[in-house]
Amino acid sequence: MHPASADWRYLGHGEALAAEAGLDEVDMVINCALDPRLKKQSYEPGLDVDLRLAQRLAARTEVRYVMLGTRMSYGPAGPGGRLVETDAARPLHPYGCARLETERRLGELLGERLTVLRLSNIFGYEDVPGRSSFFAIALRSLREHGRIVLDMSPFVERDFLSVDTLAGWLARIAERPAGGVYNLGAGFGTPTGRIAQWLIEGFGAGELRVTDLREYDAFWLDVGKAVAAFGIDLPEPEAVREQCRALGRRLRQELKR
Repeated sequence: MHPASADWRYLGHGEALAAEAGLDEVDMVINCALDPRLKKQSYEPGLDVDLRLAQRLAARTEVRYVMLGTRMSYGPAGPGGRLVETDAARPLHPYGCARLETERRLGELLGERLTVLRLSNIFGYEDVPGRSSFFAIALRSLREHGRIVLDMSPFVERDFLSVDTLAGWLARIAERPAGGVYNLGAGFGTPTGRIAQWLIEGFGAGELRVTDLREYDAFWLDVGKAVAAFGIDLPEPEAVREQCRALGRRLRQELKR
């Protein structure tokens, strides 16, 4: 929980969807819940937590809604890896297709009351069973095998943003909401090999193995629109490095318990 949002009301998705959830008293909803089945299969309205919440709030014209979307709604980035809100959305992955459909349906229900945040790769301490993100796989492999394995070139750059930074930004966005679609990311790419190196440095041991040199899924988000709308301060590249090292140190400490 970020200090700036300490007085917010937090509900689990089941509680929020229940008839007695008490949404009558809110003026903004920020939904972080997602049915994991929508990451792997075709879109189904019944699985869409955002849609079900928006349907309940559609008639409440004073309530604003913030949806956490994904950069995967764009589809593959072009040469240079830049993704900007004016790009045509051509998602290929089921997850990107599903979230783009959610954006469309929520827009029809809420209009300018809807803020869509298309997120980059959000990272934190993700040594959690079942997680399949880049950081979850890397931390789990480092803990279990003493190595991080990349199936792509270590020079592939992707946009990584810490969950702590995102939490602070959400508090800022809640203070000055604006309708529309906005990218949220670091605003620059970091080589995946560097991410692995910094995790290993923080952990204090380990090796990096590269099994394929393919150039795959490089991207970075142009966040100029969000900076102008919400007044957020972007992280420096050095911050990403230190955050990765801190995660490696935490993994080492967890092993000592």
